[in-house]
Amino acid sequence: MRISLTGAALGVLLLPGIAWPQKRDRDLPPPPPARQRQKVQVPNSDQHQHPPGYFQRLRELPPEEQERVMANDERFQNLPPARQAIIRRNLERWNGLTPRQKEQIRERQEILESLSPAQREEARALFPQYNRLPPERKKAVRDAFLHARDLSPSQRGRFLSSPDVTENFSPPERRLLRGLTRLLPVSKGGRNDSSEDEP
Repeated sequence: MRISLTGAALGVLLLPGIAWPQKRDRDLPPPPPARQRQKVQVPNSDQHQHPPGYFQRLRELPPEEQERVMANDERFQNLPPARQAIIRRNLERWNGLTPRQKEQIRERQEILESLSPAQREEARALFPQYNRLPPERKKAVRDAFLHARDLSPSQRGRFLSSPDVTENFSPPERRLLRGLTRLLPVSKGGRNDSSEDEP
């Protein structure tokens, strides 16, 4: 059976060893009120706003080049010191990752961007639950999800209600599995057959 891009990519999100992607700079707390930054205020412009993808491109540079870019970026220099420090810490963590870890984070961020806003919110709620599971339960949930991913929506619903799931997974784990499968492509009728309420 052909696996959809979304379904295949969601399996990557369950790989061990990498934390959930950090929020990007645009998700950080808003800058201080204008009255607290009058000395650097630029009329009719937002000197804190960077183009989309700016920080993703910045992290791909060598550390020395990152420093040079930040030192010469007026908008970065005008950010409050606390926000600059957060960006620098995130870059330090990124620079300390292995190439494989960096690739996994890139994949996860691409996956998140491919989801609808509602799916992204659900994913952000589900994956912390997954990450709190003991390692052996993570593996069991991931294996069950990968199996469900390869099924048609109707087969998926039957699998999630089968003894293989109900007898081997706790109620919270079953709810987590159902939530994960709701992120998979739905049936032609627009409804994912795995979405029945979990008692």
